[in-house]
Amino acid sequence: MRLDIVIPAFNEEERIDRTLRAYRSVVTEPRTRFLVALDSCTDGTAAVVRSHADVDPRVELIEYPKLGKGGVIMESFRRCDADVIGFVDADCATPPAEFLRLVDMTAVADGAIASRHHPASVLPTPRPRIRRITSWAFARLTRMLFGLPYRDTQCGAKAVRRQVIEQALPLLSSRDFLFDVDLLLTAGRLGFDIVEVPTVWLDQDGSHVRAGADARRMAMSSLRLWLHHRVLPVSEAPTAPARPTAPARPTLPARPTLPARPTLPAKTLVASETSAA
Repeated sequence: MRLDIVIPAFNEEERIDRTLRAYRSVVTEPRTRFLVALDSCTDGTAAVVRSHADVDPRVELIEYPKLGKGGVIMESFRRCDADVIGFVDADCATPPAEFLRLVDMTAVADGAIASRHHPASVLPTPRPRIRRITSWAFARLTRMLFGLPYRDTQCGAKAVRRQVIEQALPLLSSRDFLFDVDLLLTAGRLGFDIVEVPTVWLDQDGSHVRAGADARRMAMSSLRLWLHHRVLPVSEAPTAPARPTAPARPTLPARPTLPARPTLPAKTLVASETSAA
């Protein structure tokens, strides 16, 4: 099974080195690709990624103009052709072993997402109070607007089968932080089974998320996405893969029939001897 991992990055020169070192050391499969998608970075992120690409051909640097997080992920997905395709944040908040658990789940589902809000998840470092509140409020908003069953749509670690990307990508419209919601909503309406699993999540310093301004922006994006799906709803495609079914029970051989009893020859009546003429 081949794996492509997209790592979106915006001015991550302080954190991307640690992330690439960790993922390269744990994900050792030589056919894996790490596609680092730069969203118009203005710092030294590109130089750090090139230093890894120089020693590991699995690392690929892709530089985009300003497209937003969802935009660079979508464009990088177009370059992916592996059996399983995923993305993970550049800050290494999701350890590589946890990401590989998501990949393993694609053996029994069409995709898997990490959840910080799952009761079994482990967050060794408490998140700042304001971020916990905004995350909880956004989760409630998305469940109310879109009817999604997930506790945490925004955790930056997801892995899906290639078929999910092939069918969902042309239908996606969000290029900002609502990309995750758009992907999950579209995949679900196409009939794919995406499961939510607990994770170990390590809160990292240096986040570009600003709770107040970004919360307002995400609320507006949520409303736009809701309107988009109301006007152009996604219906289940006839080509959506059927869920695996249990193999048919073998047909028992027909009971052998007994050979027909031989027909006895008809009795021949022997006429009594007559007198000789």
